[in-house]
Amino acid sequence: MTTQVPAAAGPRGTHAMMPTATESVWWQGALFTIKGRHETTGGALGLVEADFWAGMGTPLHLHHQEDEAFYILDGQIRFRLGDEVFTAGPGAFVFGPRKVPHCFKVLDGGARALVLMTPAGLEHMFLDGGLPVVDPTNPPPRNYDLDRVKELARRYGFDIVGPPLE
Repeated sequence: MTTQVPAAAGPRGTHAMMPTATESVWWQGALFTIKGRHETTGGALGLVEADFWAGMGTPLHLHHQEDEAFYILDGQIRFRLGDEVFTAGPGAFVFGPRKVPHCFKVLDGGARALVLMTPAGLEHMFLDGGLPVVDPTNPPPRNYDLDRVKELARRYGFDIVGPPLE
Protein backbone atom coordinates (compact mmCIF):
# COMPACT_ATOMS: atom_id res chain seq x y z
CA MET A 1 0.00 0.00 0.00
CA THR A 2 1.24 3.49 -0.84
CA THR A 3 0.64 6.47 1.42
CA GLN A 4 1.08 9.91 -0.09
CA VAL A 5 1.60 13.07 1.88
CA PRO A 6 1.05 16.28 -0.13
CA ALA A 7 4.10 18.51 0.13
CA ALA A 8 2.68 21.51 -1.71
CA ALA A 9 0.09 22.33 -4.33
CA GLY A 10 1.57 22.51 -7.79
CA PRO A 11 0.58 22.21 -11.45
CA ARG A 12 1.71 18.59 -11.60
CA GLY A 13 0.61 17.65 -8.10
CA THR A 14 3.64 17.79 -5.82
CA HIS A 15 3.93 14.83 -3.46
CA ALA A 16 6.29 13.47 -0.86
CA MET A 17 6.50 9.73 -0.31
CA MET A 18 6.87 8.46 3.22
CA PRO A 19 10.03 6.30 3.59
CA THR A 20 7.97 3.18 4.29
CA ALA A 21 5.26 4.00 1.74
CA THR A 22 6.48 2.04 -1.27
CA GLU A 23 5.49 -0.80 -3.52
CA SER A 24 7.88 -3.70 -3.88
CA VAL A 25 7.87 -6.57 -6.36
CA TRP A 26 10.18 -9.37 -7.36
CA TRP A 27 11.24 -8.52 -10.91
CA GLN A 28 13.05 -11.45 -12.53
CA GLY A 29 14.14 -12.56 -9.04
CA ALA A 30 15.45 -9.11 -8.01
CA LEU A 31 13.78 -6.92 -5.40
CA PHE A 32 12.43 -3.74 -7.00
CA THR A 33 10.94 -1.01 -4.81
CA ILE A 34 9.01 1.69 -6.64
CA LYS A 35 9.96 5.08 -5.18
CA GLY A 36 8.33 7.37 -7.76
CA ARG A 37 5.73 6.66 -10.40
CA HIS A 38 3.67 8.34 -13.08
CA GLU A 39 0.80 9.05 -10.69
CA THR A 40 2.98 10.80 -8.09
CA THR A 41 5.26 12.77 -10.44
CA GLY A 42 2.75 14.08 -12.93
CA GLY A 43 4.26 11.74 -15.50
CA ALA A 44 7.70 13.35 -15.24
CA LEU A 45 9.67 10.33 -14.03
CA GLY A 46 9.67 6.87 -12.54
CA LEU A 47 12.19 5.87 -9.88
CA VAL A 48 12.99 2.35 -8.71
CA GLU A 49 15.42 1.09 -6.09
CA ALA A 50 16.70 -2.22 -7.46
CA ASP A 51 18.48 -4.91 -5.46
CA PHE A 52 20.02 -7.02 -8.24
CA TRP A 53 21.35 -10.56 -7.83
CA ALA A 54 24.84 -11.48 -9.07
CA GLY A 55 24.70 -12.60 -12.68
CA MET A 56 21.41 -10.86 -13.48
CA GLY A 57 21.51 -9.27 -16.88
CA THR A 58 19.21 -7.86 -19.50
CA PRO A 59 19.29 -8.55 -23.21
CA LEU A 60 20.43 -5.73 -25.47
CA HIS A 61 17.38 -3.51 -25.86
CA LEU A 62 16.34 0.02 -26.72
CA HIS A 63 13.56 2.23 -25.45
CA HIS A 64 11.56 4.34 -27.88
CA GLN A 65 9.75 6.47 -25.31
CA GLU A 66 12.01 7.01 -22.31
CA ASP A 67 15.54 7.68 -21.21
CA GLU A 68 16.89 5.38 -18.49
CA ALA A 69 19.59 6.16 -15.94
CA PHE A 70 21.28 4.18 -13.16
CA TYR A 71 22.86 5.54 -10.00
CA ILE A 72 24.92 2.71 -8.50
CA LEU A 73 24.61 2.44 -4.72
CA ASP A 74 26.52 -0.81 -4.08
CA GLY A 75 28.29 -3.44 -6.15
CA GLN A 76 29.54 -3.50 -9.73
CA ILE A 77 27.48 -3.55 -12.92
CA ARG A 78 28.89 -4.09 -16.40
CA PHE A 79 27.05 -2.01 -19.02
CA ARG A 80 26.88 -1.87 -22.76
CA LEU A 81 25.66 1.51 -23.98
CA GLY A 82 25.73 1.79 -27.74
CA ASP A 83 29.12 0.34 -28.72
CA GLU A 84 30.79 1.16 -25.40
CA VAL A 85 31.24 -1.53 -22.69
CA PHE A 86 32.30 -0.49 -19.18
CA THR A 87 31.90 -1.34 -15.49
CA ALA A 88 30.29 1.07 -13.05
CA GLY A 89 30.49 0.95 -9.25
CA PRO A 90 29.22 2.88 -6.23
CA GLY A 91 28.64 6.55 -6.97
CA ALA A 92 28.61 6.09 -10.75
CA PHE A 93 25.80 7.57 -12.82
CA VAL A 94 25.04 5.85 -16.13
CA PHE A 95 22.67 7.59 -18.57
CA GLY A 96 21.05 5.66 -21.40
CA PRO A 97 19.22 7.94 -23.82
CA ARG A 98 16.16 6.59 -25.63
CA LYS A 99 16.82 4.86 -28.95
CA VAL A 100 20.36 3.84 -27.89
CA PRO A 101 20.77 0.06 -27.45
CA HIS A 102 21.91 -0.92 -23.98
CA CYS A 103 22.10 -3.82 -21.54
CA PHE A 104 23.78 -4.70 -18.29
CA LYS A 105 25.07 -7.60 -16.22
CA VAL A 106 25.47 -7.54 -12.44
CA LEU A 107 28.88 -8.76 -11.29
CA ASP A 108 29.84 -10.92 -8.29
CA GLY A 109 28.20 -10.00 -5.01
CA GLY A 110 25.10 -8.41 -6.53
CA ALA A 111 24.37 -4.69 -6.72
CA ARG A 112 21.91 -2.04 -5.69
CA ALA A 113 20.99 0.92 -7.87
CA LEU A 114 18.46 3.66 -8.29
CA VAL A 115 16.92 3.35 -11.76
CA LEU A 116 15.39 6.53 -13.17
CA MET A 117 13.09 6.54 -16.18
CA THR A 118 11.91 9.72 -17.84
CA PRO A 119 9.19 10.27 -18.70
CA ALA A 120 7.43 7.98 -16.25
CA GLY A 121 5.54 4.84 -17.23
CA LEU A 122 8.06 2.02 -17.50
CA GLU A 123 7.91 1.50 -13.73
CA HIS A 124 4.46 0.01 -14.36
CA MET A 125 6.11 -2.80 -16.34
CA PHE A 126 7.87 -3.93 -13.15
CA LEU A 127 4.57 -3.83 -11.24
CA ASP A 128 2.69 -5.65 -14.03
CA GLY A 129 5.39 -8.24 -14.66
CA GLY A 130 6.65 -8.68 -11.12
CA LEU A 131 5.60 -10.96 -8.30
CA PRO A 132 4.23 -9.61 -5.01
CA VAL A 133 6.75 -9.50 -2.17
CA VAL A 134 5.57 -11.59 0.77
CA ASP A 135 8.95 -11.90 2.47
CA PRO A 136 11.79 -9.66 1.19
CA THR A 137 14.36 -12.09 2.61
CA ASN A 138 12.97 -15.02 0.59
CA PRO A 139 13.26 -14.29 -3.16
CA PRO A 140 11.68 -16.46 -5.85
CA PRO A 141 13.98 -18.40 -8.22
CA ARG A 142 16.61 -16.12 -9.67
CA ASN A 143 16.36 -16.44 -13.40
CA TYR A 144 15.62 -14.04 -16.24
CA ASP A 145 12.46 -14.96 -18.16
CA LEU A 146 13.24 -13.62 -21.64
CA ASP A 147 9.90 -14.75 -23.09
CA ARG A 148 8.00 -12.77 -20.44
CA VAL A 149 10.20 -9.71 -21.04
CA LYS A 150 9.56 -9.92 -24.81
CA GLU A 151 5.83 -9.94 -24.13
CA LEU A 152 6.12 -6.91 -21.84
CA ALA A 153 8.42 -5.14 -24.34
CA ARG A 154 5.63 -5.09 -26.92
CA ARG A 155 3.22 -3.61 -24.39
CA TYR A 156 5.65 -1.01 -23.01
CA GLY A 157 7.25 0.16 -26.26
CA PHE A 158 10.80 -1.14 -26.29
CA ASP A 159 12.61 -3.62 -28.51
CA ILE A 160 14.93 -6.52 -27.71
CA VAL A 161 17.72 -6.14 -30.28
CA GLY A 162 20.44 -8.53 -29.14
CA PRO A 163 21.79 -10.93 -26.54
CA PRO A 164 22.84 -10.09 -22.99
CA LEU A 165 26.46 -9.41 -22.07
CA GLU A 166 28.61 -12.49 -21.50
